[in-house]
Amino acid sequence: MPIANLFRRLSLPHLAIAAGAALIGLSTLPLAHAQDDDSAGAWNEAPNVPPIDKQDRVYGKTDARFSLIVWLDPECPYCKVLGAQPQHVVDGSNGRVNLAVRLYPLPFHGPNAMLAASTALCVADQAGVTGYYHFLDEWMERTASNGRGIPAIAGSDDPVASLAAASGARNRDLLAGCTTSSKTSQRLAAEMHSADLAQIQGTPAVALRDNRFGHTIMIAGAVSDDDMRDAVKLLGQADDHPDRTPAQGVPDGATH
Repeated sequence: MPIANLFRRLSLPHLAIAAGAALIGLSTLPLAHAQDDDSAGAWNEAPNVPPIDKQDRVYGKTDARFSLIVWLDPECPYCKVLGAQPQHVVDGSNGRVNLAVRLYPLPFHGPNAMLAASTALCVADQAGVTGYYHFLDEWMERTASNGRGIPAIAGSDDPVASLAAASGARNRDLLAGCTTSSKTSQRLAAEMHSADLAQIQGTPAVALRDNRFGHTIMIAGAVSDDDMRDAVKLLGQADDHPDRTPAQGVPDGATH
């Protein structure tokens, strides 16, 4: 039985919105879409999701059994709805779950999406994982979304640099050089290419990987933290007890 059927009760509404022109310098990558919550979606097999590696900014224990891998666009309104819920799942998992947020600025969200994504990478260089997630969380809390960016900050000539400094990236010259460098563009392109490999259909996209068995499922849209916790439980049961029947309370038919 396909695992998509097993996880149907964890379904999430979503709807694709048509994408615009390709990003400058990233035109070979496929266009993704923003996801809203007007139609049903579900967890599906996702064998092509690249596992967490040294390039990811890992929130939580690096040796956790389960990994949430999330692609988001800082200017996507549905990513704003998702917010910090994946972090909350990690925080309450007793070390069983970690998180890697990967960036996919959508073309139709314009330069502010690119700026936020590039700056987040550069904040991570100066302030590590904590700074990276603080910057993204604050950006999505403050942005008006859909490419409008974050508002001015009183007493600051550059709200983006001020937010980066508040997240731990206090060397403004280093930050400016990083956000405009070709190396950062290449890093962002690689981040987006991982979404290409995973065949994501929009942002946000949430994948859940059982690192013990290498089994991955994925869902599109702003899934709730409760749904993510339920998916962790059911995926673990399916992988640990593949021969049990649904009548015993554990899904069967999981593939590895």
